[in-house]
Parts: sequence; C-alpha cells; structure tokens
Amino acid sequence: MIVVTVAVAAFVLFFPARHLLVQRERIDSLEERRTALRTENDRLERQASRLSDPAEVEALARDRLGLIRPGEKAYFVEPTQPPDAPAAEAKASIWSRAWSWVTSLVRGRS
Repeated sequence: MIVVTVAVAAFVLFFPARHLLVQRERIDSLEERRTALRTENDRLERQASRLSDPAEVEALARDRLGLIRPGEKAYFVEPTQPPDAPAAEAKASIWSRAWSWVTSLVRGRS
C-alpha cells in the first residue's frame, strides 16, 4: 500500500513539475522574441520618423530611383574598360591554346 501511495504521489508531483519547466522554457523564449521585436520596432520607428522628412525622401528618390526635379537634366556616364590583351588570350579555346603550345615546341621555342 505504501508503494502505491508513493507511486501516486510521485505521479501527481512529477507531471505538474515537468509541465511547469516546459512552460518556463517557453516563457523565456517568448521574452527573448519580445525583446528582439521591440528592438526591430524601435529601428522601424526611427526609420519612419526619418522618412517623414521631405529632404530625406528626395535624397532617397534621387539616389535609389534616379529621379530628378522638373527642369533638371540627368546625365549617365557609362563606365568603359580598356582592352586587356591577357583577357583576350584567356578567351581563346583550349584547342587553339594547345595548338599554339605544340607549334611552339616544334619550332623550338619554350
């Protein structure tokens, strides 16, 4: 009878204690998530207040979208690359490079 009483007491105490530990872990993870969300919310509020400034909106429109005011002229300068001789040689097929190597061996050049 004592064994049954001890078993029932252990059963009654063990499962609620286990459930309590699981809930505490969940509370900890939710508090961490809440902290992260508050940090993100603060960042977004700062960004929203910054974007309420018309000068900031204009600067972003000019930089990111390439927009201009009426009457202004926009110029686009396309970057050019000088011809590169080693790059042109690297584009040659493997067979043409192999043939050049074989002919240089036959001619006596290394």
